[in-house]
Amino acid sequence: MTGVFDEIYASLYDKLYADKNDAAECDALVNLFVQYGDNRIARILDLGCGTGRHAVELAARGYDVVGVDLSEAMLDHARRRTYKGNGTLEFAQGDIRTHRPSVAFDAVLMNFNVLGYMHGNDDFIAALKTARAHLRPGGLFIADFWFGPAVVADPPRERLREITAGGSRLLRFSSGIHEPELQRIRVSIRVIELQGDRVRADTEETHLVRYFFPLEFDLALRTNGFRVSAFTGYPNISEPASAQDWLAAVVAIAV
Repeated sequence: MTGVFDEIYASLYDKLYADKNDAAECDALVNLFVQYGDNRIARILDLGCGTGRHAVELAARGYDVVGVDLSEAMLDHARRRTYKGNGTLEFAQGDIRTHRPSVAFDAVLMNFNVLGYMHGNDDFIAALKTARAHLRPGGLFIADFWFGPAVVADPPRERLREITAGGSRLLRFSSGIHEPELQRIRVSIRVIELQGDRVRADTEETHLVRYFFPLEFDLALRTNGFRVSAFTGYPNISEPASAQDWLAAVVAIAV
């Protein structure tokens, strides 16, 4: 089966990223709230929330979080999560280019390179407009993304990851074709889940993922109601975005 975040891939998603440190990333987000926010961040909109990993962690820390994702398969897993904490949590199906809830938020997040799936400028700008439409003045927009200078300096290559989780082994084969004229990577992914010698699942997906340069990001944000505060490393926000690391984050304030 070929698609993006289909039911099989969604069912394997949390196993594939079992070693991803969501708590450390949420530590980074909270530190950015403190460093760049106005001490009034309580309501958070998580656009492209996937299986709800960050949303649940933030709700457990006392924030009121709404997670939105286009994939019902991913949301199905998000809604099964439980947590202990004082924050509230809800999930809704929606397109980050057009979603318009009726309440304002103190922070809007796009985690795990959500903006990379906005391949054209119309989609990119529409997603930024959604973020701005949901932020009160002074609210924060934070998104992690693939940092263009690093992608150009260190183009993609073939990778194999083996993960043991939940009594099964997962093999994740990925290869990336760099399409510099379109400023994106065509990532082909095959995931095989093995239990003993038996194949439990075998799925293939092709993800087109865009990367961004800081000046284009700054211009897009400026013209859509934001002021850029920082481009940082991610999740190591104490370092600036660097050509030595694909992962970066942008922090902007709604004006």
